[in-house]
Amino acid sequence: MKTLVKAIVLSISTAFIATSAMAAPQDHQPPKPYAQQHHKAPAPQHHAPQHKQVYKKVDPSRDWKVGQKVPNQYQSKVYKVDHSKYKKLSKPGRNQQWIKVNGDYVLMNVVNDKIVKIIAG
Repeated sequence: MKTLVKAIVLSISTAFIATSAMAAPQDHQPPKPYAQQHHKAPAPQHHAPQHKQVYKKVDPSRDWKVGQKVPNQYQSKVYKVDHSKYKKLSKPGRNQQWIKVNGDYVLMNVVNDKIVKIIAG
C-alpha cells in the first residue's frame, strides 16, 4: 500500500512541476531585421517535456500479501501466464488468473483484483 501511495504522490508532484515549467516564460531572441536574414534560419526547436512513468521494482513475494489488491499496472494481458506451462502453478479456480511479476507468480481474483496466492520465482 505504501508503494502505491508513493507512486501516486510522485505522479502528482511530477505533474505539478511539469505544469509550472510549461507556464514559465520562455527565453526567445528577438527576430533579426529582414536585411540580415539572408541565410536559412535553423528549424525551431521544441522542447516538450518527456514524462516517463517510473515504478519502483516490485518483489511480489516480499512486498505483496494475500488479500491485497494487485496494482493496476500489473493487471494487463502482458503479465498473464498459462498455468499449464509451469509445473509449480496449480489450475486457477473460477475468476482467477496467474500473473508473473519480476519472476514471482501471483494468483489473482479477476473480479476484485485481490491476491489469492504468491509463489516466489
